Amino acid sequence: MKIQLYNRDGANLWLEKLRDIEPYISEWLLKANSDYEYCLKYIRVIGDFKAIDPPGGPFLALGDELDYFPRKYKIVKIKPNLTIWLSERNNNN
Repeated sequence: MKIQLYNRDGANLWLEKLRDIEPYISEWLLKANSDYEYCLKYIRVIGDFKAIDPPGGPFLALGDELDYFPRKYKIVKIKPNLTIWLSERNNNN
C-alpha cells in the first residue's frame, strides 16, 4: 500500500507501508523514484524530527493529517531513517 505525496517540483514521492506497529498505528517509509532520490538526500529536518521537508515539499509535521480517501491518517512519529508512524484511529472500521 502506498500514499502518493504532492511535490511542487514534480518529484515522485510517496509513503509506502512497512508494517503495523499496534492496532490503528502503522509504519511507513518515505520513498522517491530514482530520478528524484536527491529529495531524500537533501531533506530538511526541523527540531528533533518534529517535521521533515523534502525539496519541493510536502512539509510533514507531527500532528499533520493526510487525507487519502477513504482513509485519514495522522502523523504521530517521525524517525531519523525517514519512517513515519501514522495513526488511523479516527477512521470507522
